[in-house]
Amino acid sequence: MQFQLLKKSKILQAIHRLAMEQRGEIYLVGGAVRDFLLERSLGKDFDFVLPGNAADLSKEFSQEMGGKAFLLDDVFGTWRVVIRQKGEKTAVDFCSMQGGDIFADLRQRDFTVNSLAIRLPDIFRNEKPLLVDPLGGLSDLRNGILRANSEDSLRQDPLRLLRAFRFASTLGMKIEEETLGAIRRNCSLIRKSARERVRSEFFISLHENQAARFLRDLHQTGLLPELFPEIGGWEQLKLAPQSDSHLLEHALQTVEAGEYLLAHLRDFYPPHVQALEQHFDQVLEEGISRKALFKFACFFHDSGKPQTRTQSPEAAVFRFLDHDQEGQGVNERLGRRLKLSRRSVRILSGLTRQHMRLASLAKSGTMTSRAKYRFFRDLGKEGLDLVLLSLANATGNRKPSDPFEPFQNPLADLANIMETGRELLRYYYEEFSLKPPGPLLNGKDIIKALHLTQSPLVGRLLGMLKEAEVSGRVRSREEALEFIKNIDISKLLI
Repeated sequence: MQFQLLKKSKILQAIHRLAMEQRGEIYLVGGAVRDFLLERSLGKDFDFVLPGNAADLSKEFSQEMGGKAFLLDDVFGTWRVVIRQKGEKTAVDFCSMQGGDIFADLRQRDFTVNSLAIRLPDIFRNEKPLLVDPLGGLSDLRNGILRANSEDSLRQDPLRLLRAFRFASTLGMKIEEETLGAIRRNCSLIRKSARERVRSEFFISLHENQAARFLRDLHQTGLLPELFPEIGGWEQLKLAPQSDSHLLEHALQTVEAGEYLLAHLRDFYPPHVQALEQHFDQVLEEGISRKALFKFACFFHDSGKPQTRTQSPEAAVFRFLDHDQEGQGVNERLGRRLKLSRRSVRILSGLTRQHMRLASLAKSGTMTSRAKYRFFRDLGKEGLDLVLLSLANATGNRKPSDPFEPFQNPLADLANIMETGRELLRYYYEEFSLKPPGPLLNGKDIIKALHLTQSPLVGRLLGMLKEAEVSGRVRSREEALEFIKNIDISKLLI
């Protein structure tokens, strides 16, 4: 193990020096040790344990690094220092030792692979540092096993029930059976966790590349309906009378397809792949990326179907009329319950309301410039999210053994939707998003030409003129004046 990498960390160097000045014993613990043993990058989070009060060391470290120190947890005496390195935030936590010594402290943590410690002064000596491992975490790490320290540790902080699946997904580990059983027995306790903590943990997991697996695992242990009672009947809601397909499986498959598209943007739309990747990596609010919210929308896009399913006596199909409108309301309430920002709620509800729009455009035949303009006029940047959501939704109910075959060998309907999606992306990046030239006419020009007074009517006329410009029907100031004069204003006043 390359302990020299730890020695080079400016954070560890500063804390070691300060701890030596205070003559205090200090340990690097938790995820940083785990990731180091896995030969992963150290990341942006560090945890240290020391005897006594952690406040003094955290404040001195904050002053030295130009960070901000604050009390994170009064019960455990945890202080956090947030610093910026190369434009990115790094969180460094200092916690008072629990239980009298480092062994007792580690036993009170969540999982064995996180219950590892290295005495900080040992890192800066020439000999190999001693790994403190009271629960066999190193063995579990090597064997890819995620094991809870105890069932009580899960009960003490129910958020650990959810966190288990994030670690399993991101670290490629298997949750051992006793831990799975403990999660099933205690899944209802997740309701006791603060919504902000649940939201943060949930959306961090959605941002990762195995979100579909994460959601399936949550469902199999009973956690998913505890978090989202809205899905309670989804597994029983058939989407077609003669089919075994149900809403829950369709939602999960849509997330799978959405993840597939995000991972294969270069194959789907190579001309502007870098811009698309930057778009989905955007942070919408603290702890929630656009990518994570997109996957959330993939899962909940059909949330209005349970309330809208009908079947006429002679029809061999179910209908879900206006399920997009119904789902918009469901997801607005869901977003508010999760305490998402207004912007995130707007994006989520907008994608839900419009998720059938691209398929309708594809069915209508050749898209006009006017239709493409209206698509992004109404949706803005979220139109990019909607293109991928529509494609993911259009894959239908697939066989789990071959989830991505529809993209590789698309049937006619899906091929048409894929081509429509590509054309919309091309239009956005090569026409719509480019800085437009000045308008052919402004509001004063219209008022003068038609002898009007300032009113909302002028704004409507400007909008109609803009569409005419985009569609190519109007190309000059003279043509714009002619177009405006030929509009039957009386119909707009009705």
